[in-house]
Amino acid sequence: MPEVNIQHLDKIYDGGVQAVYDFNLDIADGEFIVLVGPSGCGKSTTLRMVAGLEDISAGTLIIDGKDCTRLAPKDRDIAMVFQNYALYGHMTIYENMAFSLTLRKEKKEVIHRKVLAAAEILDLRTQLNKKPRQLSGGQRQRVAMGRAIVRNPKVFLFDEPLSNLDAKLRGSMRRELLLLHKKLNATMMYVTHDQTEALTLADRIVCMSMGHVQQIGKPIDLYEHPANTFVATFIGLPPMNMFEGKVEGNKFVCELFSYPLSQSQASALKEHDGKEVILGVRPENITRPGSVKLTVTNNENLGMNTLVHGKVGAQTVVCKFAEWCNYKPGDVVDIGFDEEMMHFFEKPVTDENGAIVEYGKSII
Repeated sequence: MPEVNIQHLDKIYDGGVQAVYDFNLDIADGEFIVLVGPSGCGKSTTLRMVAGLEDISAGTLIIDGKDCTRLAPKDRDIAMVFQNYALYGHMTIYENMAFSLTLRKEKKEVIHRKVLAAAEILDLRTQLNKKPRQLSGGQRQRVAMGRAIVRNPKVFLFDEPLSNLDAKLRGSMRRELLLLHKKLNATMMYVTHDQTEALTLADRIVCMSMGHVQQIGKPIDLYEHPANTFVATFIGLPPMNMFEGKVEGNKFVCELFSYPLSQSQASALKEHDGKEVILGVRPENITRPGSVKLTVTNNENLGMNTLVHGKVGAQTVVCKFAEWCNYKPGDVVDIGFDEEMMHFFEKPVTDENGAIVEYGKSII
């Protein structure tokens, strides 16, 4: 499989509306890249530019050393899998999988061999004579993947392929996608708004918001070392708790509480002494006991752990404790923060209407 080099890609629509700004990414041979972000962040537009379904306004796309920036989709040697399967209802599964090869006028024996090989990989051998309406959603999505596999493309592109499936089926299909990637050793770009899919599937994640890349890295890097306040709150479930306050010497002070800083934290935050910052703590990094008073509103008991929802002052806080908890609404719990997992960010930059222009960058 080839490398993909994306350099300074922009997408500007008629009227001057810009959807993607200066997108840069080098994808290694056989790498599984996941683009993740909320609706409207530019991730699907970026994928469609790679596929050739959207014109590239500026920048360069190189696939396997070949400049594909202005090439027609059929000349890029890529295969795309959509969320709606896009199967032909009047054709059998075999005919659907063979369709692109038939258009190429491949020999019948070559088509037969490739379709059977793909069906074997995807556990569809017994379904080949059926019509799409006779299959489950997960099976139909596997057919769509099989149609891509038989083409033996240089790059596989996936545009939210699991979004139409129920939660249980999404979980099993994620596992199948990982196995498929290992079997094919294929170069893949995958778009999703589901950060669970991003964390479980990706070799590297590209986290996007407002048309900009916010951070690129391994899933664990984005989880443990978010580059800014957007990545911190988007990656991770439940999201990171955020507290606005100030650094005052060896303390973080906000309207809700005052919290001591370690010597290393105070040293790292020295340049921000007296300035407004944001303290971020993931629910699983909240400890007991501590000096902060949490008033419980409700529990979500999940078996091996419990999500405890509560209020610190007027602010909602979520804790994740590795045990079954029986707190009642109104109970007061003394909580603290794991020192090594406390994150500090600059305040986001906003415009005159209060809209975020630039997310708060990570300090430590």
